Amino acid sequence: SRYTLGENWRSEPDLIAAINAIFARADRPFVYDEIPFQPAAPAANRDPESLRVDGQMDPPLQLWFLDASKVGEHGKTITKTQARELIRRAVATEISRVINLGRDNRAFMGKTPLREGDIAVLVRTNFEARLMQEALSSLGIPSVLYTTENLFDSHEALEMERVLAGICEPNNERLLKGAMATDMMGVSGEELDGLMKDETGWERWLVKFKRYHDLWDEHGFIQMFRYLLFEEKVLARLMSLPDGERRNTNLLHLSEVLHQISTERRLGMTGLFKWLSEQRDSNAPRLEEHQLRLESDENAVKLVTIHKSKGLEYPVVFCPFVWAASRIDKKKDSLTFHDELDNRRLTLDLGSPDMDENRVFAEKEQLAENLRLLYVALTRARSRCYLVWGRFKDAETSAPAYLFHQKGSWEREDVVGATEERFKGLSDEGVLTELKMIADKVHGTIGLSEMPMETGEKYSPLPSSKVPLTCRKFSGNIDRQWHISSFSSLVSGQPHSAELADRDTISLPDLSSQKDLEEPVIQEEPSGIFSFPRGTKAGTFLHDIFEHLDFVQKDTSLMKKLVADKLSEYGFEPTWQETLCDMIQKVLSVPLDPGRSDFTLSRIQNKDRLNELEFYFPLKSISPKKLNSIFAKYAGPGLSADFPERIGRLDFTPVRGFMKGFMDMVFQFQNRFYVLDWKSNFLGSRLEDYGQEALAAAMKDEFYIIQYHIYTVALNQYLELRVPGYNYETHFGGVYYIFLRGVDPDRGTDFGIYRERP
Repeated sequence: SRYTLGENWRSEPDLIAAINAIFARADRPFVYDEIPFQPAAPAANRDPESLRVDGQMDPPLQLWFLDASKVGEHGKTITKTQARELIRRAVATEISRVINLGRDNRAFMGKTPLREGDIAVLVRTNFEARLMQEALSSLGIPSVLYTTENLFDSHEALEMERVLAGICEPNNERLLKGAMATDMMGVSGEELDGLMKDETGWERWLVKFKRYHDLWDEHGFIQMFRYLLFEEKVLARLMSLPDGERRNTNLLHLSEVLHQISTERRLGMTGLFKWLSEQRDSNAPRLEEHQLRLESDENAVKLVTIHKSKGLEYPVVFCPFVWAASRIDKKKDSLTFHDELDNRRLTLDLGSPDMDENRVFAEKEQLAENLRLLYVALTRARSRCYLVWGRFKDAETSAPAYLFHQKGSWEREDVVGATEERFKGLSDEGVLTELKMIADKVHGTIGLSEMPMETGEKYSPLPSSKVPLTCRKFSGNIDRQWHISSFSSLVSGQPHSAELADRDTISLPDLSSQKDLEEPVIQEEPSGIFSFPRGTKAGTFLHDIFEHLDFVQKDTSLMKKLVADKLSEYGFEPTWQETLCDMIQKVLSVPLDPGRSDFTLSRIQNKDRLNELEFYFPLKSISPKKLNSIFAKYAGPGLSADFPERIGRLDFTPVRGFMKGFMDMVFQFQNRFYVLDWKSNFLGSRLEDYGQEALAAAMKDEFYIIQYHIYTVALNQYLELRVPGYNYETHFGGVYYIFLRGVDPDRGTDFGIYRERP
């Protein structure tokens, strides 16, 4: 079925009529017969909020003509650079004019004075948006940039990289100079040159950066960075620049991202700096979450790409640069197009003998895309739209050239070539004459005028009213027992513990009534994997490796590269590579269950596993006493008799709300689903220290038994929603806790693997 929205509820009737007239006059306004133009009708019984100046309503579509003969050589087109410069200045001037009229209560949108936030400038590229922002800024007009640019491509990311490089190596003169010369630190070239002759002054900077180095090393990135911002007055310095708000937004966004990464991955100084450098690489994948944030949500002119504006509306719209060419550079060695001679099959031409003919198809598609974008841009306006046109270089094949200067129907297949020939044959007078013919036919809905050339006055915003700040009073009731809880918060007694992915280092209370008094045992000197560093960082490192490891990959060189890269990222010595690879091979090849030699992780493909599966599920009121009762009543035969009583002595406040957590891995094998948790715990320096009895004791002492019951509840609820006909007895396979230091397939399945099916 095909559905068409016949009514336009966005724009006022005269603006709809003007846009209808422009597109309806052209033969095949979107190039292809399959995409016809459907004139829109204004919505019935809608009271439009028209833009009125001094009580008068001007034509809603303002078509500005830039006469090339008045700014350049007679008979020649204007270069794109010159056109952009003239146009952005004219648009900024007009915006300043109408905003000042609104401030003087002379320009109204409906009953409200026109404000900066009522205006949008729609552009094709982020580069054009930057040009407009500079022009607006030069007149003091606040603007906000809606962009898809990535945070790590910003100037602030480059400066952050240079500053952190200097902090990482404060004794490296080259890196220190690079850090000091940034806008963040504010040292000019002349000042830097003077410091080279001022030993005392240079020493002060060395001491500063050494202090930042030590602060980062001892207290982490974010504490160091906050101190640096305060000490160096970075935010105030950047705010004094024309785009200061944008710069500060980027810088603070960067600091949040770096803090998050350093916390989640437990990255030290070297690891975090390396991560930032990798993100700065233009070939690195770009994540949507790292797009630039808006610098402000206050009243400001909006700078938006046409693509990003789809579905939105703005009272007043400027379309300054909608004359992009449809020609494709002949130097390009490849073309993508839909072959009209082959049922519109998507085709990639890498230099075939038919490339020139195929270029015609590709350029035709580009023209159609340009026309669709022009339609989107014009129809974003609610009350007024400004469009700029003229004899600009390369605009001969643009959407306005096709729409405004078409004579009858195109007889030839090469519509781009025909458009170009037709437009090139027009003088400035000829272009203006044809624009007048269009405007005259639509009875005052299109206002045609020459683009204003004067420079606008600097805009001075009204001073904000000084309203005394007061705290709002909260009279509601807060349920102190409602929390988002986690395994960590239950066993640590910290009700607000943030649940990160478990890394084997939960701080547990001492629940023993008395410490066991045993004869001291002389431990063997650890070797191999038993001697690998312990603690949170090591646990995170090992989890990270298994999360990114392809279990079925036979090429060990890929595994070795992964291990080497992670060793470098986490700051471990590269000499651990062989030991870790040996441990990984053992873990992948050991049967998970006795008597099932085919059931190994080396058979689990990536498509059959989910890593770091996060979950939430509703939690009714729970307390240590209730947990004690549950485990005493329902626990299986594998639990020791004293475990429920140990649970009862946990020290957490009764809570309800939601349970949150992460499962290291969920995998599927032979139509059954399993939970797997990686454990890097050090239980001893011999394989015998990881036998079943020792593992059972560790599971009890660290309360991992509670943890896997939480996981089981979460996965059971998840599978009930995702697996048709799911049944716990049929589909749930069980839980495996792999103690990575204690696995050896040569010694069987009794070491390093705790298995249970709750």
